[in-house]
Amino acid sequence: MGRTAWGGGLSLAIRPSRGPLLLGTSLGYGVYDSDRWDAWLGLTDPDVLVDMRTTNSLLTWNVFLRLQPERGFLRPYLDLFAGLHFLSTDTRIGSGDQDREGGGGLDINNSSDTAFAFGAGAGLMLPIIRFVHRDGRIAGGLELDLGVRYAWGGRADYLVESGVTGIYDTLTSRTDTLTLSAGLTFAF
Repeated sequence: MGRTAWGGGLSLAIRPSRGPLLLGTSLGYGVYDSDRWDAWLGLTDPDVLVDMRTTNSLLTWNVFLRLQPERGFLRPYLDLFAGLHFLSTDTRIGSGDQDREGGGGLDINNSSDTAFAFGAGAGLMLPIIRFVHRDGRIAGGLELDLGVRYAWGGRADYLVESGVTGIYDTLTSRTDTLTLSAGLTFAF
């Protein structure tokens, strides 16, 4: 698709045994395009001026298998994952000041499509605060998590601007994503 998305995500992982293997799931959301304009709405005179907002977004959901040492000051990791990419284009039609204050408006889903995805990633966790058992196992803590993931995604339809405000064309593309992340990990 050739776009940069900005967003956030949440991951949850468990270590089923004292080994280096973790099982987890992650959910991410990013906006890769948005547009806002005023438009006249209505067939009678006088028309109503409304606030129009269109947002193109990507929702990702994955299950992953992570290889990461349980101990150590720096804890690098490798991930293998599979899941879904959900692309959506939504338009919100509001009525000026009322919409900005949360009082009214109409939400419309213009387009959505889902594609299968799989990939690999790597990262490094750096301790900020760490509590350790006497035998060296981590009891809990807060760590800085720096990572990168590449997902090979299937084909999906999505909307792009046609050059005329409020008019979109449908395109089909692979949903490959390269994700760079920086976040906090709570370990317990």
